[in-house]
Amino acid sequence: MSAEHSVFRSIFRNVSVLTVGRVVNALCSFVYIAFTVRALGLSDFGLLILIHSLASTGSVLSRMQSWQTLIRFGSDAFTKNDTDLLRKVVHFCIRLDTLSAAFAILFGLIAVQIYGVTAQWSRHVRFLADLYVIVSPLMYSGWANGILRMAGKFHLVPIIDTCAAVVKTLGVLLGYVLHLKLGYFLAMWALAIIIDYGFYFYYAMDILRKKFRFRYFQAYRSWRWQIPGMWQFTRAASVNQTLGNISGHVATLLVGNGLGPAEAAVFRVCRQIADGIVTPAQLISPVLYPELVKMRDKQDWKGLKRVTWKMFGVLTALSLLLLLLSAVFGSKIFRLMLHVHVHHTSLYISIMLMAAVFSLLVIPLEPLLIVVGHVKFLMTSRTAIMAIYFPALYALTMQFGLAGACLTTAACNAAILLSRFAGVWMFGGRIGKPKPE
Repeated sequence: MSAEHSVFRSIFRNVSVLTVGRVVNALCSFVYIAFTVRALGLSDFGLLILIHSLASTGSVLSRMQSWQTLIRFGSDAFTKNDTDLLRKVVHFCIRLDTLSAAFAILFGLIAVQIYGVTAQWSRHVRFLADLYVIVSPLMYSGWANGILRMAGKFHLVPIIDTCAAVVKTLGVLLGYVLHLKLGYFLAMWALAIIIDYGFYFYYAMDILRKKFRFRYFQAYRSWRWQIPGMWQFTRAASVNQTLGNISGHVATLLVGNGLGPAEAAVFRVCRQIADGIVTPAQLISPVLYPELVKMRDKQDWKGLKRVTWKMFGVLTALSLLLLLLSAVFGSKIFRLMLHVHVHHTSLYISIMLMAAVFSLLVIPLEPLLIVVGHVKFLMTSRTAIMAIYFPALYALTMQFGLAGACLTTAACNAAILLSRFAGVWMFGGRIGKPKPE
């Protein structure tokens, strides 16, 4: 069996495992969103979405992408049982996540006050949002997620996702039956986040204890150690990934501020439907990166490039199929989820699916550029695009409503895809060649 064929088998086997959890999660999401809307109404559901987006924005902004750093600098040590180096890398990543947690809470509390006043929220709603911010650090499993990916324990992810989704669904159904209010449903969202993080932490600690009797609090004994280039890589990877992850939450907040919570809910659900349709294909991303790192460590540069382009071809074919699926079923899924009729949802979902497809096609290109050392290019290009996207989104939303928001999002994702093609074109010929002195 060739090395490339083995890599493909590993990728698709792990993607299949992850898909199981995402399918269960999607089914639960379909149920708990539908019953939350029926219990709260579209306006209060929009408030729930906006509060969640504020907390998520703080979480995403603070993330230092410790899982990428862990795999980038610790994968070889994990494979070779270099426990001393691996322990140091894990400790570094734990400290990163601790700093991220503190910043997430600080940013979230400030953001709630500013956004709550401009959106004219009541004191009660702002108080609920402040409480919800407390769980924002747990929205990112960071180093623990990296351990599971590095160890190849992808079968644990659907178990974690399923447990959190089932708890949230049961909680929402209870709230619907008892006619409970916004605060209860926020508590259910928060409980699911806590359960999800708790499982990741438990499984990661179990792996590390068996590997070298790992102790969590030893990570805080020294704050200075790092491998040369580790901080620079972490900073560039974090800026690039943060801007990508935060765009959806900021877009929802801008739409909510300009058009109101009900329209923000419609925008968020249309985006969620589009992302849900492409979710199985998106699961290639967390599986592909560790495999490319292993190929880089083996200096298999030709195989690395061939795997990347084959994955791009697979995703292109899937994208065409998904666009057809959206045209047929998109608006029906929306009506079933929200139990309301909103004009032009088919158009909104089709545009958002096109945006999701552009993001999907980025998946094999970004890991290639990261693995071969061009993460700074990714950071710079995404920063420039996002600096244009957010003001344009708000302006076009105010001018054209939800259609303007959806079109701006699709244009932003298309620009990011084009920048990744440009990066591969500029740097592709240098892959595997020694850098000039």
